[in-house]
Amino acid sequence: MKEYQFQYTKMWQTLIVVLLAIATFIATEFIGIFNKLNLVLTIALGFGLAFSFFQFFKKKAIHNCIAKLGDTSVIFEFENETKTINFNELTSYKSYYGKNGPVLYLKNNIDNFQISANNNFCKIDDFKSFCEDAITQLDKYREKSNLELIHEGSIFATKAMLYFLIVATSIYLLAFFIETRTLRLAIGISGGFYFFIMWTKYFIEQKNLRDQNGS
Repeated sequence: MKEYQFQYTKMWQTLIVVLLAIATFIATEFIGIFNKLNLVLTIALGFGLAFSFFQFFKKKAIHNCIAKLGDTSVIFEFENETKTINFNELTSYKSYYGKNGPVLYLKNNIDNFQISANNNFCKIDDFKSFCEDAITQLDKYREKSNLELIHEGSIFATKAMLYFLIVATSIYLLAFFIETRTLRLAIGISGGFYFFIMWTKYFIEQKNLRDQNGS
């Protein structure tokens, strides 16, 4: 088995830290206004305290893991527990690079295991390398032992994204035709380019998904 060491984060913990930092900023602004402090000073103080709070408490949301990747399983050694996932128990798997970093999903009929690393909190290079190797190993296992195992695509390959693109594109076209000539030009250039990129990404992900699953 190949061993990996990496940092990871838990979404609910990162969310709490961010919300508390925002709350610190808002509370500072209210206190400054209540005490009739200089507005610029109050804003600067609010940002400073919120940033300091975030930097101090984000360490609480960073965790360490040792993962051992084999031909038919992967073992996660967390700080307080060890979890073994056998490939023959999986129904699907996927990994993608999200807005804040890499995410790995390993799903079976009982448990939907997810692990991720937020690049605003921790180093992600080691975890990203692990995800890439894990997907490669799972693809090999699927081709050799279980063709029914599904390699899922990113969010762009889901039906939800298709529905979103259809609705959003419809709204865009409606706005384009009802606005003035000047606004049409602005909407046509900016919105058209955006939706072209989105639809292109969707079709590329669909093709990749078909290739991955041999359909």
